[in-house]
Amino acid sequence: MGPRVIAIAGLPTTGKTTLGKALAQATGLHFVDIDEGPASCAPPQEENPLRSDEARARERARMTVAYDTLHAAVEANLVQGFSLIIAATYSRHSSQDFLQAAVARGGGVLKIIWCQYHDTSEEIERRVADRLAHGAVGGCRSTSHYLDDKGRHEGITLPHTVVLMDGGEKGTQKAVEQALAYIHS
Repeated sequence: MGPRVIAIAGLPTTGKTTLGKALAQATGLHFVDIDEGPASCAPPQEENPLRSDEARARERARMTVAYDTLHAAVEANLVQGFSLIIAATYSRHSSQDFLQAAVARGGGVLKIIWCQYHDTSEEIERRVADRLAHGAVGGCRSTSHYLDDKGRHEGITLPHTVVLMDGGEKGTQKAVEQALAYIHS
């Protein structure tokens, strides 16, 4: 098998970064989180990117830069024969199509892992608070932001597997095992 991209997708706060870091440790592959790398190539996220239509448009433009940067990195790594793990929401079919095209141009294989959790209002609030307390860069900053993202998420159209990121460290380990089985299938 040639170089591959393991794309970890899902709504904000679903554990994409946690799973990506754990998979990188288990596989030795490089991990790129859209919030920690590519998004730094665009202006910083506003405190409340949902406050107005103008702010939403700026956030969409900012994330377009981040996704373009991420996909350029995917293609460049694959062309050099490097596999990698990436994490991003992939809420729009167009961004999924652009990822698929970058992987094809780079001559790689794409495996998508969709992260989910039981998103009760209490769990959403806990995860958002945890993100903010740990200084997460970009992404979801409130329950309303999460619900807004969830409401406009278009779903994953490409082949993928689903892992649940519930249950703390044991849940993460189970998700890693599921992801590894899928990656090697």
